[in-house]
Amino acid sequence: MRPFMVILSVLMIFSRLAVGAAVIDLSGTWAFEIDRDDVGLGERWHDRMLSDRIGLPGALQNQGYGDDVTVETEWTGAAKKETWLNDPRYAPYRRPGHIKVPFCLQPEKHYVGPAWYQRQVEIPSSWQGDAVIVTLERPHWETRLWLDGRFIGSDNSLGTPHEYDLGVLPSGRHVLTLRVDNRIIVDVGDWSHSVSDHTQGNWNGVVGRIELTRRPAVWIDDVQVFAHVATRSVTIKGRVGNRTGKTGQGELTITVDAMRGDDATPLPS
Repeated sequence: MRPFMVILSVLMIFSRLAVGAAVIDLSGTWAFEIDRDDVGLGERWHDRMLSDRIGLPGALQNQGYGDDVTVETEWTGAAKKETWLNDPRYAPYRRPGHIKVPFCLQPEKHYVGPAWYQRQVEIPSSWQGDAVIVTLERPHWETRLWLDGRFIGSDNSLGTPHEYDLGVLPSGRHVLTLRVDNRIIVDVGDWSHSVSDHTQGNWNGVVGRIELTRRPAVWIDDVQVFAHVATRSVTIKGRVGNRTGKTGQGELTITVDAMRGDDATPLPS
């Protein structure tokens, strides 16, 4: 049996667990406002209802928000635009209404800065006693989250979902307020594919899964699998989360699928 099969097997086990968990999908229409002057934090926009509307998952630039692209547009990254600005052959593509930018991915609209997104959520009574987790997949870039006006936290990862633990909530209606800022939060270089306009594009929004999930009082928080090819063995390290404040004992069983479809073999507990 090869080590990579063990890794795949463990991932499949936890994928099956995730499918069976309760999930509330938050895709759809959200309240929204652009914060051009970056005053939302000081004016506590998280304490009031936002007035515009937008669809998530999505980016604000693709939904009519932001500015028209012009020759004065300030692009993110080391854009090589001197030839486009000065060469007479590009003159027809510099005219208002006919802009064609050859050196980057040209968005429908351009906007760099904070924007606020807001949605009411309903926590079912069946979730009582379980923590509520917010998952934001592929946000761009920094996110900050509030629940009912209370600050939960922030994240600026460009490679993994942003996950927020809201704790155990009373059933009923609550308000999530999300601030997304697509300015350069960390200096990742002029040619970074994760933020520059001439590679991925510098959009503002969340374009992947947006959902609430429930987490029980005791849960598997982390699993890591280390393969040892020379000894044909693996080391599995994990961490169990426990919000009860009590000690306890349990049994963990990990099943490894064989390479050629033989019967699965439970590992010792």
